[in-house]
Amino acid sequence: MEYNNQFSKEEAKEKFKELKKTGDRELRKQLIENYMYIPKLLVKKYAYRSNDVEDIYQVACLGLMYAVDRYDPDRGFEFDTFASPTIIGEIKKYYRDKQYIIRVPRRIQELNREINRARTSLEHRLMRTPTISEIAEALDKTEEEIIEAIEGNNVFYPKSLSMEFDNHSDGQETTLMDLIGDEDEQIENIGNIEDLRQRLATLNPVERMIIEERYYKGKTQKEVASIIGKSQMTVSRLEKKVMEKLRAD
Repeated sequence: MEYNNQFSKEEAKEKFKELKKTGDRELRKQLIENYMYIPKLLVKKYAYRSNDVEDIYQVACLGLMYAVDRYDPDRGFEFDTFASPTIIGEIKKYYRDKQYIIRVPRRIQELNREINRARTSLEHRLMRTPTISEIAEALDKTEEEIIEAIEGNNVFYPKSLSMEFDNHSDGQETTLMDLIGDEDEQIENIGNIEDLRQRLATLNPVERMIIEERYYKGKTQKEVASIIGKSQMTVSRLEKKVMEKLRAD
């Protein structure tokens, strides 16, 4: 790779030694600018599509910054020899991560690639599709780790909610949206309902009848009084007492 920037190789090496000692931010900036030709060259090689060029250039520049920060001039390597693999690694990592529409942890991505290789090898050897336990044993992993990676593979491309399925029972098309359940509006009340049921069970027969007639059947206090053979005032007093008991913490 030709050296055609502001510092000669020896000057650059001295600058790196100084940067290592001082951490000077302006010197770091100068060294990054001195080697900007490396990202430009690598982008031409690794940008597969025209609309990738700008993104790959940004990734390559980031890789250059990492290389400048990590480079040790005392180890005898030329900087461009050290920097190129670092930058290429960042570009490849970008393309690898970009395959996933939904971000998947790196360990899951890498394990999934190992699983694919192991599955192919086992299929040739066993002459059948290998089981989860066989893949796990081949990779020295737990079955749970294998299942997690396989499930992570399913988020590469999310499915459209309008995707259709054949409904063999009636011949009608069913969409993915049709298969997704609605949220139960009463789900948050389950705890309250159960608590109320337990409190109602503590009431005596007269108290329970008053609540049932008043709040379940919608009858007036006068009508309830007639049913239980008490005065309306007594029903009012009992109802108030019961409601306080039900509302108590």
